[in-house]
Amino acid sequence: MAIPARVRQLSVVVVILCGAGAVDAQSTPGTDTPPISAATAADVVDSLDAFVPGWLTRFRVPSIAIAHIKDGRVDWTRVYGEQSAGVPASERTLYNVASLTKPVFAETILRLTAAGRLSLDAAMAPVWVDPDIADDPRHLMLTPRLSLSHRTGFPNWRRMTGGRLKFRTDPGMKYGYSGEGFEYLKQYARRVTGQSIDSSAQALIFGPAGLREISFSTQPWFSGRVAMPFGEKGSWGPSDSSARELASDNLHTTVADYAGFVLSVMRHDGLPGALVAQRDSLHTIDAPGEQCDTKKVAICPTRTGYGLGWQIFEYADDRVLWHTGSDWGEKAMVFYLPGRREGMVMLTNGASGFDVMIEVGTRVMAGSRFAMFLASGRKK
Repeated sequence: MAIPARVRQLSVVVVILCGAGAVDAQSTPGTDTPPISAATAADVVDSLDAFVPGWLTRFRVPSIAIAHIKDGRVDWTRVYGEQSAGVPASERTLYNVASLTKPVFAETILRLTAAGRLSLDAAMAPVWVDPDIADDPRHLMLTPRLSLSHRTGFPNWRRMTGGRLKFRTDPGMKYGYSGEGFEYLKQYARRVTGQSIDSSAQALIFGPAGLREISFSTQPWFSGRVAMPFGEKGSWGPSDSSARELASDNLHTTVADYAGFVLSVMRHDGLPGALVAQRDSLHTIDAPGEQCDTKKVAICPTRTGYGLGWQIFEYADDRVLWHTGSDWGEKAMVFYLPGRREGMVMLTNGASGFDVMIEVGTRVMAGSRFAMFLASGRKK
């Protein structure tokens, strides 16, 4: 599991995305309307068929799996490249989605809450206290909501604080991206429910949505199907799949099943309106310009921040819920626009996967403000 260079992983990714580069020539600044060419799905797929193989070669990324969601349904999926040396990737290929695991875990917690089995604002201390912080009274302040909105005060990983879990700030005081916060909540949820996270997700999300090729932990049906990670120096690495389930990383899935998860979220399956509103609202607000540089992007969001499991970009007439994943040789991205009922899932098994995803995302979403944001990340 690769560790980002800075504690706030999404900031690292946004630095990549908000680098230098011009807005896509097909974009229409300031609008979230279809591209000027009014390309059909077939046109877009034909274009990707022509360009994606070249992008994979140029950026040294073995494969990419793409799903486009339109009008609240999967419009199309496409897979290009190799899942391992000499083995073509396919619709059956399973990708480690890295931190795209977090929205799935967050949704599992929200559905447990909707079922009356958890409370977002209950103190976790009576059920679970990590031994590393047992003597720090601030552990009494920790709640599921603080974990899901990255406000526990923990580092991203305890190895950043000498191998022991420590508070960097008081809980609830400020945003601080933390995989440890999600793992802490996992320990609590498993003890309260008496179930693994996989079991809870299967009962509340995967099963009802008909998703059969997605899992927090290694399964027998992974055999021969996992996309091997590919590093910056051009070497293949071992699979990150593990029998130990994580709340923050290493979920494996096909692109179609992750898109199916997004559809379930978009439909508000299993959640009352009040919980949907809480999930989709800003619990933390970034400083102006922190996530989108107005010198490079014609129209930035009016506000950005983090909700419950998702990063959020707010525009005047819509919002984007999105997340990225970044492990050693795997990069991934998901985003959707609730107002347009449109979104994308992109999964890669290459350290330079974001470069390919920028090209794909700006082409598929040409004409949208989020495509303008993505296009600003092109390398010179």
